[in-house]
Amino acid sequence: MRIGIDARVMTLKASGIGRYALEMIKSIASLPEAGDHEFILYPGRMTEILQLPDNWTYSTRKISSRGILRSPLFSLIAEHDGLDVFYSTDYLGPVLPMPCRTVITVHDLIPIIYPGIIKGFQHRLVGNYLLPHAIRHASVVVSVSEATKKDILDYIQIPEGKVTVVYEGKNPSFYPRLADNLTVRETRSYYGVGDCPYILCLSVCDPKKNASASIKAFAEMIRRLECECLLFMAGSAEKGERELERMAGELKVRDRVIFAGFIPDEQLPILMSGARALCFPSLYEGFGLPVLEAMACGCPVITSNISSLPEVAGDAALQVDPNDIQQLSRAMEKLLTDDTLYDDLKARGISRAKRFSWENAASQLLDILIATDT
Repeated sequence: MRIGIDARVMTLKASGIGRYALEMIKSIASLPEAGDHEFILYPGRMTEILQLPDNWTYSTRKISSRGILRSPLFSLIAEHDGLDVFYSTDYLGPVLPMPCRTVITVHDLIPIIYPGIIKGFQHRLVGNYLLPHAIRHASVVVSVSEATKKDILDYIQIPEGKVTVVYEGKNPSFYPRLADNLTVRETRSYYGVGDCPYILCLSVCDPKKNASASIKAFAEMIRRLECECLLFMAGSAEKGERELERMAGELKVRDRVIFAGFIPDEQLPILMSGARALCFPSLYEGFGLPVLEAMACGCPVITSNISSLPEVAGDAALQVDPNDIQQLSRAMEKLLTDDTLYDDLKARGISRAKRFSWENAASQLLDILIATDT
């Protein structure tokens, strides 16, 4: 079987979706049963080139980064290359009828549910036209969580049997490091943390990650507890970071908040291992990979009780209303002061994270790709 894959977002520069594409494609390529098929990757401008088996090739056709140009061309590519299946690793799959089976992974429905989060004509076009059409035209829609599957069925109204849930996995680099590990200590020193306990927050410039609530809850906890603790804010420096810095100043905790900017991929597991907790009060997630990765590192998690996050966290995290600052503040306090709770959630998180693997996800997806039914 000849399988074409849209590999345009196969890069860590594409954030969570890029990580998904990289992990999924590497994991499929490592499956023995994948050797019976031919795979063609269609790259974009930033696609990472992986060392893959001989039955995997990179097409010389580079796919446009603009969905408005990309989606209508998929049918021509599939026809010209004689594809049996076309797979899109993100939801901007084909919007026109295809000459072969099509499978797309839908990570979330943000362009439809929260159209104001990302502004601009192209994103309105995605939410109003491209995404709904891609979902309707796909032979199979892969959802990364039951919550996202429910959103798809509620907003797009396609047959339930057309949507299959395949959970994400975790990279083997996410595992617990001991507190006295030299690399952990060097990393803490590099970011100015030292021996002070810290609460880690990620993707702080993404509005739906709700970083402002983390700062407000942290300030509330500091007023109440007067403890030695830092709030470590990780994420690319943008306008939103300046606003968060101003907020921290107004709340009189600026000297306790570290704005670290972008964190290299190899340092993230180390920072998770060294943190007292990951605070992830997101307002909406398709899956919530940081929660899984933190649990795998033995980092207790505070996260939201909405969207897909309860599916990932289960009983291995503190779940709170992301809009309730008091709840969030009390959760921070508990994990800073209650060593028994900290140890319990650490053990639960490590155990729960073992349920999610890219190998299992890849096996499920490959079965979907090579299925002969439509």
